[in-house]
Order: sequence, then C-alpha cells, then structure tokens
Amino acid sequence: MKKSTYYLITTILVTSYYPAHSADEITVIPNVFISSRNFEYSVSNGGVKGNINSIGLGITGTYQRFYIDLSGENTPSATDESTVNLLPSEAADFRRTDFATSLGYAVNESISTFIGYKYGKTTITELYASPVAGSKIGLQAKGFFIGAGGGWSVRDWGLFSFSAAYANMNALYQDVAIRSAKGDASGTSLGIKWKAPIIKNFSYDLSVMRHDYYYKNFDKFDTDISEQILSLRLGLSYRF
Repeated sequence: MKKSTYYLITTILVTSYYPAHSADEITVIPNVFISSRNFEYSVSNGGVKGNINSIGLGITGTYQRFYIDLSGENTPSATDESTVNLLPSEAADFRRTDFATSLGYAVNESISTFIGYKYGKTTITELYASPVAGSKIGLQAKGFFIGAGGGWSVRDWGLFSFSAAYANMNALYQDVAIRSAKGDASGTSLGIKWKAPIIKNFSYDLSVMRHDYYYKNFDKFDTDISEQILSLRLGLSYRF
C-alpha cells in the first residue's frame, strides 16, 4: 500500500431508538431524512477529514411491543480535502451507501432493546490534484449489531430519546494495488433524538449521532483504520 496516496473511508449507519406502541395494532411509519456529517478517518500517518451530506429513506413497522426497522442512506457525491501528516495535499470524491435492518422489543414504556444487521460501502476517487487521479479506493463493512435505547415524553411537546449500539462486522478493503483485503471491524454508536408532531400523524425529528469504529486484522496489510463520525440529521415521518 502506498501510504502517501491511499486514504481509507468506511461507513456506518447508527440505529436509533424507536418507541413501540402497546396497542394490538400494526402501525407503519415511513420516513425521509437528510444528514450533515463531520468525519475523520485515520490510517497510518495520513487520513481524510471533512464534511459530507446525504439523504435517506426508511420504514418502521410496530406491533404490540415489537418493531422492525429498514433504512437506507446515500451520499451522491462530495468533494473534500485529503491530508497527509495533517497537511492538505490532495482532493477526493466520496460516494457512500448504507443499508440497515433491525428488530426491537420495548421492555417497558421507556426502554427498548434491538438487534440488527448493517451494510455500508464507501468509494473514494482521487481527483485531478492527485498524482493517481481517477484511481478508486473502496472500503465496506457488514455484520450484526446489538443495542438499547430509552425515550421519555416531555409534556405534550414531543419525545426525547437516546440509543447506544455495539457492532461486530466483517470488513473488505479494495484498491488498485492490493486488489482486495479482508479484515474485522467493531465499534460503538451513540445517538440522541428529539421527535415532535407537526400535525396529526405527521412528525419531525432532529438527532445527533456519534460513531467510533475500528478496522484491523487485514490479511494483506498490517495497517489499522479508525473512523469517527458526528452526524446531524433532520427527518420527517408519517404514521399510518
């Protein structure tokens, strides 16, 4: 691997707590959201840091104390500066895709637990400023996660909630030099959310999420990868 040229990025989608309804009815809640992400990825003596935006869709179904959630998020494109030894030197184009599904159970009116599976892939293309312009780097992770969350109503204004999750995943790194290398990924996700109604059955939510993930044990190189992402998300949902 050319440490002065190749920079690694990966993806994680945090699972947020969603309160289940106790009534014997099936509820379907589609949602759409936009995210602004501040990220920092580090590898060896270099890395990438900057900001990207993304858009996502999801749907949640609830029955009694159980719920299932499906979501996907994509960043069409974003241009940020790469760094080598903390000095700006090159530019890269980022493409990110995420999918996640989770199954949860409301222990009581305030606490929920969940398990799930997630997949994420980022493709980085070096731009004209790079000596290897046009070359691509890919890093994907997929695997299971487990977590818990809590939520409390604030008068009749809305619901404040939080979630915490731990993931254990398989990683795959790809570039023009190494071709592909398999490794392990693990880490934590923390989130807080405020959800409030706009009109009947129609709500907005604002959430802040923090991801800390670590990639290691690659079979073709010894370098470890670390990832920190702070996300601000605005969403809209409708309850059927």
